[in-house]
Amino acid sequence: MKNKKLDHLFLIALALWPALFLSLASPAAAAKNLVISLQDKKITSLSPEGLTLSFYTSIRNNSDKNYSLLSYSYRVTINGQKFFEQQLSLEEEIYIPARQATSLHFPVKISYQYLPAALTEEQKQATCLVSGEMFFRNEKNKMEKVPFTFSMEFPLFEFPEVVFLPLAVKDLTLGGAEFTFRFQLKNPNPYDLLVQDIRLQLSLGERAIYQGVIAGDKALEPGGAKSFEIPLILDFFEMGRDLRDNLEKDLVSFNLKAHLTADSAWGLLPFSLEKSAAVKKEQVR
Repeated sequence: MKNKKLDHLFLIALALWPALFLSLASPAAAAKNLVISLQDKKITSLSPEGLTLSFYTSIRNNSDKNYSLLSYSYRVTINGQKFFEQQLSLEEEIYIPARQATSLHFPVKISYQYLPAALTEEQKQATCLVSGEMFFRNEKNKMEKVPFTFSMEFPLFEFPEVVFLPLAVKDLTLGGAEFTFRFQLKNPNPYDLLVQDIRLQLSLGERAIYQGVIAGDKALEPGGAKSFEIPLILDFFEMGRDLRDNLEKDLVSFNLKAHLTADSAWGLLPFSLEKSAAVKKEQVR
């Protein structure tokens, strides 16, 4: 009698084993059906307050079923210490057709004010690790989740300082002016800024008087500075008398907007600078 009970229990266990096996294997099966891979990573939205780490991913659907991405949850650690975690439900599902791939931009915003607890003294870079799960639904309304992990190093970037130098005036008459606007960029960072591109807009008072690109060597050494010049000739009859009135003042007000792209150990760093100030005039030949 005892043996018959054992045989019966053994048969029940055999019947339950496939279901148990399928339950345990479902995450692996989902990972095979849906593959998340990192295509590129960049630093974007650089500002004095922080930056955004942009992870560009691909979700590959290797199955014959259509899927939709519904939500995801993730955790962010900086230098191994918990920074924040978040769960997000998408307002609109992202459709991933069978046997096709879909691109996804995954941005992680880093605010410098919350970093000190994860950094050592005078540390100038950090490592960000993002790990989490994406939740999908197939056409049969079955939910599946796929884990993902991204990592990236980033700098604690300090923006270059803009310094206006005295205005070098060669000629100033009732009809026009010839002068050179001069400014400096100072690099407060302990590493080189290999500036590739500087696009400028210069305004005198409220009027834009120059738009262009700075040529020549623009690299900034650690803690170093570099001066730049913009030679200008203004025709007051064409551009307006208000420009002459501004230039005749003892202190001349300028506004400079600069869009820069610098190469670094962390890739290209695009950022913008702006400064408004009044400068003295110097008569030159």
